[in-house]
Amino acid sequence: MIFDQEYILFEILDVFYLDQSFKKKTDTERNFDAISFRFKSETKISSGKQEIELCDNSICYFPSGLSYTRVSQKDELIVVHFKAFNYRSNNLEYFFPREPGKYADLFKQLLKCWESKEISYKSDCAAIFNKIFAQFYRDNTSLCKNKKISDGVLYMQKNCMKQDFSVADAAKQSFMSETYFRKLFKKEHGISPKKHVIYTRIKHAEALILTNYYTISEIAEMCGYSDYNHFSTEFKKITGVSPSRFKYKYEKNEQ
Repeated sequence: MIFDQEYILFEILDVFYLDQSFKKKTDTERNFDAISFRFKSETKISSGKQEIELCDNSICYFPSGLSYTRVSQKDELIVVHFKAFNYRSNNLEYFFPREPGKYADLFKQLLKCWESKEISYKSDCAAIFNKIFAQFYRDNTSLCKNKKISDGVLYMQKNCMKQDFSVADAAKQSFMSETYFRKLFKKEHGISPKKHVIYTRIKHAEALILTNYYTISEIAEMCGYSDYNHFSTEFKKITGVSPSRFKYKYEKNEQ
């Protein structure tokens, strides 16, 4: 989910307040992402086979290109329209924060800053939106609930960008066999440690490509790959395009 991402690269397009009752609205394949915080809501959102109900203090992410229908008995919210450059999803994503007051304050600050149109308001708004994403990450990310493998998972997080990283070394940190470590990791995270490392590396590579500071070969090395062809293959498996094509599409969008 976007709520458990450690870093999101974005451009804010608009921020506004809505207060709607007894409203039915269909949006079709919008070319931007949106995140909303609902202060008061009785809303049902349908998209394909997915149907969710949003209530007071709920937060929802609408990815770019998603068509959906919203039916609201009441709906008071602040919504942010933005472009996410290093995250994609095909589904609605949502959660109900345990401390909604933190988010209510941040979204209000963001709206006030956006409406002020001060000289530096876009930079100031980006800083607030980054705080919101940081709070998302804190509330939705746990390195590991299973204490048996927590040391190994922490080792993975700190070392998975190194070219000599191995799952076997991570397993040693938890004083168990690699086979048992893989089994416990997959049970908790739903994917194997190897796939988790690949996904983490490629997400980092996407972010590095978008900085435009490094060559693709340099990025491959920075993300733990000594073989560029191997990196390119893994990148395409995750993103659907080659690293060079990913870079080209971004540069074209910037023109």
